[in-house]
Amino acid sequence: MDIWHRITYHRLDAVDHILDELCIRYKKSPLPRESYILTFRIAESDPRWPQVANLLRAKEALDLYDTIFTPEEIFSAEWVRLIPTFEQGYPQPEATWVRNPINYEGKCPQCGAGYRQVAPFRLAKEPRLGRHDFLSLYWTYTVFCTPRVLEALRAHAIRGYEVWEALLHKTGQPSRLVSQLVFSHVAGPGLLDEDNLHPETCSQCGLTKYAYHKRGYMHFKREALQAEVDILQTHEWFGSGGYGGHREILISHRLARLIVEEGWRGVRLKPVKLV
Repeated sequence: MDIWHRITYHRLDAVDHILDELCIRYKKSPLPRESYILTFRIAESDPRWPQVANLLRAKEALDLYDTIFTPEEIFSAEWVRLIPTFEQGYPQPEATWVRNPINYEGKCPQCGAGYRQVAPFRLAKEPRLGRHDFLSLYWTYTVFCTPRVLEALRAHAIRGYEVWEALLHKTGQPSRLVSQLVFSHVAGPGLLDEDNLHPETCSQCGLTKYAYHKRGYMHFKREALQAEVDILQTHEWFGSGGYGGHREILISHRLARLIVEEGWRGVRLKPVKLV
């Protein structure tokens, strides 16, 4: 496990010479009026991290960070978070979807959480997958996959999902390239106190959302998970503000191993700790 940071400085921060002295390779992106930004990635295991961390605090630079786990850490976990990472396209009709998502029922108008899916998503066009096997739509926490993924899930008797068609908006015909994996099983309340990050309770619906979990392991009570399936949604919701929220997706050890061994792209795996 390592914590990776993606840090961005502005020209006015005047850190070019410091990064050069540290032999840190950065990307220089021009902006209007001879300005520019500098962007680079660094892990906390890097011996230069303490100096970079001090500089980060001094300049209050933009810092986007996340935890990256090794295959061995993933294989040793009983349950793993599945996180969609390859996003392409918007749910249709795009112009009205945010305020009136035709796929969802029960969405709280104040916090954007509490919904359940009742109809297939509609795509603007067939996606360009490249070498990706999984896909998510912007504004959503959805999981779409290719036919070869579906074949492998069936061959390995993976339990806990439904397959829904993804419809092309103009024709209403199902996509030939992707289908949606829908997860109807929900775990019991299980998030431990150490991960109850910045809770926000909605005054209208009463649901509590927690901040996105980015550092280290997420912790759950073992008793909250259902051993008879391979895919669960968490009882808890995550997100912030009124835009929306999502439940995290938890998958079993054997499904996580299948994803890694098959080399499927488009999702990230993060093991969880059970207590």
